[in-house]
Amino acid sequence: MTFAKAFNLRKATAAAILLALIASCDTPSPQQPLPRDPPVPSHHEATALKIGDFLLALQNEDGAIPDLKGSELVNEDSNMEYALLGLAAAYRFSEKPKYILGLEQGIAWLADREEMSDRRWRGSWYYAFSAKPPYAPVAIPIGPGIVNVRGVDASSALFVYLLYAHSRISGSGILADRYEENARAALDFIIAYNKKTDGSFSSSWQKWKTDQRWHLWPYCYSADQADVYLGMQAGWLLYGDSRYQSAATGLAEVVRSKFFSAATQRYALGRDEDGDIDLDFEGFDGIFPQGYVPWALGNNSENQAACQWLQSHVDSDGSLSGYGGDPLYSLSIAVYALAASTLGLPSVSKSFDWLIENNVDAFDGGVRDSAVPGSEKYANVAGFTIMALLQFPTMLGAVPGVKSVSANKANL
Repeated sequence: MTFAKAFNLRKATAAAILLALIASCDTPSPQQPLPRDPPVPSHHEATALKIGDFLLALQNEDGAIPDLKGSELVNEDSNMEYALLGLAAAYRFSEKPKYILGLEQGIAWLADREEMSDRRWRGSWYYAFSAKPPYAPVAIPIGPGIVNVRGVDASSALFVYLLYAHSRISGSGILADRYEENARAALDFIIAYNKKTDGSFSSSWQKWKTDQRWHLWPYCYSADQADVYLGMQAGWLLYGDSRYQSAATGLAEVVRSKFFSAATQRYALGRDEDGDIDLDFEGFDGIFPQGYVPWALGNNSENQAACQWLQSHVDSDGSLSGYGGDPLYSLSIAVYALAASTLGLPSVSKSFDWLIENNVDAFDGGVRDSAVPGSEKYANVAGFTIMALLQFPTMLGAVPGVKSVSANKANL
């Protein structure tokens, strides 16, 4: 080979290498994909994030979210826990750190309020707390002769579900690990003190005025059973404890068999002290389980029927009226949308449009409880509305006993 030919060959080889290098710079490696573009929110999704900002504006520096602006109470009847689920949904969609930070601060605040030193009440919360430091429990006289409430089944269960939701959306088990003792105590409390022999769970413990002692109130709310199911499933999936799995499995069956009314094709408000099904409406409380139970427990014939009951009460403008004189609650649409998304039904976009136009405050992002003028903007209503607008699922694709679940992040 002549010197000229060898030189030209080296030039050609060098040029080929240079072109390959240039091409490799222009085209990202398939093993290292570029970060995905941030989601462009639709009108519904943008509204959900504005509502999330409303919750963050309510939250104080210690992590507490008052039940509403200016309220003296925090977490009355699990109010703040539902609000925190809204922040979880907002972070899952947007991945904006402010939402998960709010969630983490809220979980820490709840953990600090949990009773962990008194052996009898270990793993429980009071019904409500003061909105001002040191956030002491507040006695709530919820009825004649009842001076206070504690040990609510839903409050203990939802704390564990919040840890699960955080682990799923963050891809990290750091909080689930940190608060494992709190979580186990919460579930162990309601198993020991609220669980009935048939597998359902009594609502709470009430302090009677007559003897100043605590008594179990054996009423079982249908919606509370869904809360407990979520908490027990979360405990199983986070910590691999078969007791929690067994409680969840048994509860799912008893809800279908003893809380659903075949005659009315909807869930009862609950079951009373004698175990009889209670079909009283009590305003919104009778509407709530028709959507919340299907969202929590998933697809079955009873849940399909309950969701269809909701669908049959949707008016032509998209509002939902469950009974005569219904003030058109925001939560009726929220739980209807959650159930529809879980059961694979068409989007309830028309109802969303009605909700946003009529019940969402365009100024601060708060969600009015109902269409009644001057209706309050509660934190739990905001949380549920965010979950609904962003179609927040429950536990699909979870792996039992795995605390770090980043591989399944997209499923929650």
